[in-house]
Amino acid sequence: MRTSHRVAAAMAATSLVAATASPAAADLQPRKDEWWFSAWDVQNSVWPLTKGSGVTVALLDSGVDAGIPELSGAVLEGTDTAGGKTDGRKDMDIFEDGHGTSMAVMIAGRGGGNSGYVGIAPEAEILPVHVATGDVPGSPVGITAALTNGIRFAVDKGAKVINLSIGAGADGIPHQCPNKLLDSIGYALKKDVVVVASAGNSGRTINSPEAPGSCPGVVAVGGINSDLRPWEKTQRQPYVALAAPASGSVFVGRNDKVFTGAEGTSASAALVSGAVALVRAHNPRMSGRTVVQRLLATALPINRPIPDQATGYGAIRIARAMDTAKYPVPANAPNPVYDRFDQLQGAAHDVNATPSAEARKSAGGLSPIMYVAVVGLAVVLVGGLGLLWGQRRLRRVR
Repeated sequence: MRTSHRVAAAMAATSLVAATASPAAADLQPRKDEWWFSAWDVQNSVWPLTKGSGVTVALLDSGVDAGIPELSGAVLEGTDTAGGKTDGRKDMDIFEDGHGTSMAVMIAGRGGGNSGYVGIAPEAEILPVHVATGDVPGSPVGITAALTNGIRFAVDKGAKVINLSIGAGADGIPHQCPNKLLDSIGYALKKDVVVVASAGNSGRTINSPEAPGSCPGVVAVGGINSDLRPWEKTQRQPYVALAAPASGSVFVGRNDKVFTGAEGTSASAALVSGAVALVRAHNPRMSGRTVVQRLLATALPINRPIPDQATGYGAIRIARAMDTAKYPVPANAPNPVYDRFDQLQGAAHDVNATPSAEARKSAGGLSPIMYVAVVGLAVVLVGGLGLLWGQRRLRRVR
């Protein structure tokens, strides 16, 4: 899809450097339909400064097919907290041919393969954690336990960003954010890790809250199209903080299979996770709290009043968020993502909680059986995954 001049002019950040992209940046050429590259002026204003080197993005999803050319050298050894007995470097998706792989490519793709797809932060590394219990028939692990242990594992392995392009309603994750899940999010925040999740894809129909995006402390991302309008199915909820592209390109699944016409807030969350990696790589001493505050303050408003329930504070502008000198943000600028968690901080959601036994295990460890399913079928979690493929799976479960 071609980007309109209006979108490119509106979303592109003021150039951070006078020179054109460095030769290293020019070596990677995004696909023409990856319209966000031109909209954000990534090759001229962002990549000359950083492409994400030194930052690990934990991907809690269906696992990642580490063998495809687009991810050559990008995927670390991870783990499986859903009972699948893998090290995360195998995409266990039994419904959609590689949801986790698609997200990894959007974040850290390095070109090549059948697609030539380039991620927004191609020098970042992916730490894959398989959390989708629906991929493991008969798994004794509950959804909440899989997510909780996955988050703690990612934190203890040094991730600076956790991507959760997944979601489920109350039938999949009871109480919309159980205490154990909140505690693990608090553990991540205490360790200075930014947690990003998709807002959800049922904005035109059910539009109910979906965890983990609805959890305090999580950056929930809604979807927009290339015309800067909200993607029609993006969730409309007060917890939505930011917006990013949800449509307009292809997705790359396991075995290097290319899908056309896929869309959803999974992609939006993946792109914001990549953006966080870029900001953190260029500002290694900047706290996660400040990174999120700057993304909110430098976003381009889409709808009013601000924040809007479909797009939050607006579409991210990576170059502005990265440049603290040119785009200063007051210390008291709004940061509702962290404010919501701060209001709940205390004995019930102790950010000083120690890592679980699973989180302390080496990569490839199996989730403890003592964590059992809490409510409902585990398949529902994967049914809430943020692509339309996930929408089909959700309907199938119902």
